[in-house]
Amino acid sequence: MTTAADVPLIDHDQLELLQAALDPGELRAMLVQLPSAAHQALSAINAALAAGDLPQARKAAHVLKGSASSLGAARLAEVARTIELELMTAGEIEACLPDLADIIVATSDELARWAERA
Repeated sequence: MTTAADVPLIDHDQLELLQAALDPGELRAMLVQLPSAAHQALSAINAALAAGDLPQARKAAHVLKGSASSLGAARLAEVARTIELELMTAGEIEACLPDLADIIVATSDELARWAERA
């Protein structure tokens, strides 16, 4: 079984594909939006758990997974995938959220560096 720690923080191949396909300004704009979207997803997951709504927590994780994956945030996408598909209880999801928050910060820092170079 793959764990988040086994997945690289950033999928450099995906970012290079985006860099080749997009105008530098477009790429920068996309990269700088992910941290805000990731924090919103984390808030949505927390709110859904507080309301006892596991399907809504999984939906927020699904949206995060898609955004993160498309922008090369591989580890963030993997944690979101795990929340969406593998964690069965609110307690399991809640236990994962501190790691998710840390990965959002680390990913945000790395994508900011990529955005500066784009």
